[in-house]
Amino acid sequence: MASINRDLREALLSKTKKQRFRVQMLDASQKQLRESIEKNLHIKQHAKTLYKGTRKCCPQVKCSRNCASKTMHELFPFIRIMRRYSIRRNLLADVVAGLTVGIMHIPQGMAYGFLSQLPPIYGLYTSFFPVLLYFFFGSSRHVSIGTFAVVSLMVGQVVNKGYHTHVGAKVLMSDNASVTELLSTNTTISPNPQIEPLIQSDGYANPIKLGHALSVTFVVGCMQLLMGSMRLGFMASFMSDPFISGFTTGAAIHVFSSQIKHVFGVHVSNYYGPFALVYFYSEFFVNIVHTNMVTFTASLTCILMLVLIKEGINNNSSCKSHLIMPIPIELAVISVSTIISYYTKLGKDFNVEVVGEIPSGLPKPDISNLQYVPEVLGDGLTIGFIAYAISYSMAKILADRHGYRVNANQELVALGVCNFVSSFFSSYCCAASLSRSLVQDTAGGKTQVVGLVSSMVVLVVLLYIGPLFESLPECILASIVIVTLKGMFLQFRELKRLWRLSKKDFAVWMVTFLAVVILDVALGLLIGIVFSLYFVLRHSQKPQMSQLGQLPGTNAYKDLKTTLSVKEVPGMKIFRFETSIYFANAEHFRDKLYEKTGLVPRKLLKRKRKAMHDILRRRTEELAQVEYERQQRESRKIRTTIEIVTPRPIDEYEEQVKKTAENKLIMDRFSKAWQPPIKILIIDMSVVNYVDTVAVKQLSTIVMDYKNVGIKVLLAGCKPDVRTMLRNAKFYKTVDYTCLFYTVHEAVVIGQELVDAEIRKAIPKREDVRLMIELNTNDADKEKESDKEIYEDDDDDDDDNNDSGEKQAPVHSDDEEWFDTSPDDIQMRAITHASVGISHRDSNERQAYGVLNRHGSIIKDENFEMISLKESVK
Repeated sequence: MASINRDLREALLSKTKKQRFRVQMLDASQKQLRESIEKNLHIKQHAKTLYKGTRKCCPQVKCSRNCASKTMHELFPFIRIMRRYSIRRNLLADVVAGLTVGIMHIPQGMAYGFLSQLPPIYGLYTSFFPVLLYFFFGSSRHVSIGTFAVVSLMVGQVVNKGYHTHVGAKVLMSDNASVTELLSTNTTISPNPQIEPLIQSDGYANPIKLGHALSVTFVVGCMQLLMGSMRLGFMASFMSDPFISGFTTGAAIHVFSSQIKHVFGVHVSNYYGPFALVYFYSEFFVNIVHTNMVTFTASLTCILMLVLIKEGINNNSSCKSHLIMPIPIELAVISVSTIISYYTKLGKDFNVEVVGEIPSGLPKPDISNLQYVPEVLGDGLTIGFIAYAISYSMAKILADRHGYRVNANQELVALGVCNFVSSFFSSYCCAASLSRSLVQDTAGGKTQVVGLVSSMVVLVVLLYIGPLFESLPECILASIVIVTLKGMFLQFRELKRLWRLSKKDFAVWMVTFLAVVILDVALGLLIGIVFSLYFVLRHSQKPQMSQLGQLPGTNAYKDLKTTLSVKEVPGMKIFRFETSIYFANAEHFRDKLYEKTGLVPRKLLKRKRKAMHDILRRRTEELAQVEYERQQRESRKIRTTIEIVTPRPIDEYEEQVKKTAENKLIMDRFSKAWQPPIKILIIDMSVVNYVDTVAVKQLSTIVMDYKNVGIKVLLAGCKPDVRTMLRNAKFYKTVDYTCLFYTVHEAVVIGQELVDAEIRKAIPKREDVRLMIELNTNDADKEKESDKEIYEDDDDDDDDNNDSGEKQAPVHSDDEEWFDTSPDDIQMRAITHASVGISHRDSNERQAYGVLNRHGSIIKDENFEMISLKESVK
């Protein structure tokens, strides 16, 4: 038994050893395979290289305490405001201003809610939730967020359009077939109050209308949040003040038109689309005979009271200083009108439209109203952009008045949060109100604590006082809206100032205003933006440009036309293009450069070719004349005996010198016959902030074109971004000289040195002149020796030939220089050795030119390749 156990134990141990061995072998093979892969593929090395490259390309994310604190203060500006808040200096002023603004919120919220085609209670919701949220996220201390006439009007148009799409056509089709025909066109009418009342029996809005209003608010909030997170707040700068003024004034016309029917108590359809106001007023004046006189009287009385109190007391400089706060005349009018309407039963006995039931309490968050988001995407983008532009403009004006800065990106985030969150609590799009913001500033508000106080006032109304306004006539709310439009209508005064200062701004104002009034709010907004950007693009494409001159005795360079004391630099032209150069204006930059400087490379190249052609033609004529004279001399040489003439051995060095002298002769003549108008062209790039690849290509072309006609182009004052772009686009390969300089004056000084260097280069060296003189002397001696062999009667033969009427040599003009350049004779002209060393700046200098006329030479130029002159003679 013991042996069996021992055998079993040994078998188990052997099996365990085998398993361990297998595991060890497997691990060893895996390790060997891993090492071979790493060794052959260099995985570790590549991984380290990739890691280092990634660290260089990707910015290192570090979050220090200061960075986190800065981010929190930027995202929640109220933290910095509350840390520095002084209860003794600011609390009382903020409470008084908050009560004033809160009292204004009540009538304006109800009126603007009515303007947005929703019950007045939704205007009060918009006066509460966004104001509370803006306290935490807003960077402005003085704007009043809430309902605004223009935004409420645009939301109302979206509500009407959406309601017609889903319900209006069906309801009206069952009631009247003729109305259905009208709905088939673009000028659709709104639901008739008898068919679909504005307020349901429970005091809330129709689900379709409310759904469209909250859906567009949700889109606006998302768009503003996205733009704020992407730091696109600068886009508000594309909406100029004349554009915003013209747009708001045109929108005020639409707001006035939407409320005027309630003032007269007549039923008029709400049109939308192009020429909506034309159709509206045509129907309004037809139905004006059915005016409800009680409604009209109440409206007229309300308007008179509002105007008298506002203009006589609240806005009167003599009375304003004695008031603790402006008289809340809107709230007083609403309260008195509600009481009178309740006891006289205006709604039942006199057919006056009243607000109706107003629910109390706060709404519950709900996402079921966001089902129409896909239908209102375009309208949401338009409304969001307008709401931000108006709010930021007002915040910036008040911030400049009080000496602090407003963060444009944070304003986008704040408005986005307000609209996004409020869309779940039955609030429609919010914006800064011009009238309430000015009242808040006038009442002495210091911080956004004013918003907290005003929201508490609105909260009390929502919870307890709201149902008391059920008997309020709608005409009173319409009258309040019309009176608050006074500030927008006063913007017509800007036309006189804009006409005097800038015709472009005047045109932007008028085009935007007319487009909004005649066509539509959304379409007018698009036309106004396009028209405003037209001037921006036109200015960037055709900016101001000038030719510069130097102020005597200074390093300053000014426009030759605007500054009389400047003088043009001799031999140079300086051109300035005062904007960035990119694909849209690159060709215009080239054309204006040619126009301002008067240097068109195409014309200069044509003149250069013509001069070269004239030089070659004259040289050909000279060689032909020399050949003719040589033949004449040889014909006069009559020899009595036949002699064996041994040809002189050809000296290759002498032949090379003759060819070189021939080339120098023609190039010298060409240099005298063709001189570019200037030697240096300087382009001032100090105001160019950006160039793209198209601009770099155009600059390269300009440099090469001018180089072909002998003009060097220098760039002065290039900024780092421009130099980087030139280097990346390989611009420097097109030039073979240093063309970048820090200042215009440095480019002028270097340009003068380049011109002087070319003049020095044109003067021949002393050794070349000595060699030419020696060759001339040797050839003159050979000529004398050959002349001794001519018989004495050569002169008689010449006379006989002349008398016999043989062909005469062409007569030369006195102003032309002709040279005897026979194959055996070389005529040299040079100055003395002493004159060669004279500096080129000496006006009495005489330059040395070796003239070695030799046919058969070949001259090559950049644009020409001259054929053999010997062949041309033949």
